[in-house]
Amino acid sequence: MSTRRLSRPPVPLAGGMPAVRRRAMLAGIAAFLLGVSGCTTTSAKKALEKTEGAAPYAAFDPDAAAASKRKAEKPTPVKEDTEPDEAITTLVQQLQRDPAYAVSAEEQLRLWGQKQGVGKIIVSKVRLLLKDPKIEVRAPALRLTVLYGGPDCCGDLIEALADPEYGIRATAFKSLRLRTRRDYSFDPAGGELARAEAVEVWRRWWQDEQRKKTAQEPTIYEEKRPEEPKVSTPR
Repeated sequence: MSTRRLSRPPVPLAGGMPAVRRRAMLAGIAAFLLGVSGCTTTSAKKALEKTEGAAPYAAFDPDAAAASKRKAEKPTPVKEDTEPDEAITTLVQQLQRDPAYAVSAEEQLRLWGQKQGVGKIIVSKVRLLLKDPKIEVRAPALRLTVLYGGPDCCGDLIEALADPEYGIRATAFKSLRLRTRRDYSFDPAGGELARAEAVEVWRRWWQDEQRKKTAQEPTIYEEKRPEEPKVSTPR
């Protein structure tokens, strides 16, 4: 007759907890304490890492000049009694700085543009910004051009159709359609080749319009020449 050896269940310890579970619990506690005392992953170390050696005052902080620690300067509003040309020049310069300046500068330019004759000054000074490499500069420049630009700004709007940013192209195209009642099959979201072909059509149209303006209009004498004066000779 064969005898079967039965496995003995783990001996419960104090509190009725088996030894296996107690060992697992102790291992978990040890891992937790290890994680608290010294992070085991690079991401965790970076998350909990604190800067050492930095003085409480920025003047003594060796990294105080870092871009991440600099506070945005508050732009000073241009006084209302400033000469319009000087005021617009100052605000356009602020428009090219960081976004904290750009937002305030655009708002002030909108207010200045409501004054008689100032809108033309704004358009003439933001024109070059339409080619700025930063979208944060081109976008407000385009908005101001659309807002205060006259018929002569169509050329700048046409060039904005070739901008790499969809938002710039869409805004310029919308304004052109309202101004000219034309579209020349331009699609701001279309392919690069199709857009380029449509932009060329827009450019040719604008060149024709400019030639029409430079052509001298017929004067009243050319439309109906006056009769030559008759000279009577005495008899």
